[in-house]
Amino acid sequence: MNKTLKLLLAVFACCLGTSALAIEMTDTLVIENPNKVKIETRDTVQRIVISGSKDDAAFHYTQRISIPDTSAVRKNITSVRDFNKIKLSRSDKSKWSSSLHMNLGLGTMLDAPDPCKFKLWPSVDFGISYTMDYHPFGKKNVWSIGLGFNYSQYYSSDDYFWAKDAQKMLGLVPYGATQSERKTRLDVFSINVPLLYTHHFDVKKRWYVTVGALVNFNTGASARRFYEAPDANKNKEEYDVKTKSIGQRPVTIDGIVKLGNPFLPVYCKYCPMTFFKDGRGPKMHQLSFGFCF
Repeated sequence: MNKTLKLLLAVFACCLGTSALAIEMTDTLVIENPNKVKIETRDTVQRIVISGSKDDAAFHYTQRISIPDTSAVRKNITSVRDFNKIKLSRSDKSKWSSSLHMNLGLGTMLDAPDPCKFKLWPSVDFGISYTMDYHPFGKKNVWSIGLGFNYSQYYSSDDYFWAKDAQKMLGLVPYGATQSERKTRLDVFSINVPLLYTHHFDVKKRWYVTVGALVNFNTGASARRFYEAPDANKNKEEYDVKTKSIGQRPVTIDGIVKLGNPFLPVYCKYCPMTFFKDGRGPKMHQLSFGFCF
């Protein structure tokens, strides 16, 4: 009788253990092929969000865990590929970021009239802008909008200078025979709004391509000429003549392309719109290229 009772108790204990094991196993949640796994770790709280699964695209699971000791949280990543798939952060990171851009290069005017030929050097194109960057699908694809300014100097040939006629149209006039050390240029200052798309080809963002447009508000432009001429005593005098209100278009749009690399990124910028308003000057187009940072 005692042996039979002991046997029954042993069977009952075994069943209890199996039942407890079964209950413990039901606490394990297995989700096959989740679409997105997001882990947020703050000072004392960790939040796990799983969206989508193998059989249910609308599946959503959220778990919030209190962490009294943050040093107990361990994060293991086995490869760079896994790191690209798993986003680990200490806060709910925004899909917005910001960046500073700068470009420095050479510029010229295309389709200038025959008497005037523009020089790449010492013409200068300089710009700086600050953008807000939106990346809803990861860091490799970025849409940007911002605000900046650009300053350009376009040097032309030394035989002619820019001047306005009676109809306020800007044209070319030859220098005098006694005028020497001649320099002629157009100065343009713009406030611009960049609208850009950037695709990064690697995780470290060393290789990328940026395409987009710059909406320029041309707030200032002038024609300047520098020369020396003898005075009444035949002594050479230096002259700096500046012509304002030259009739530039108040708003122009540039197309821009940037090619990023680990060494020195480059850019090219072209404006399909003519620089002057209709009837205020020759139909010329701005072109610049150089380095960007």
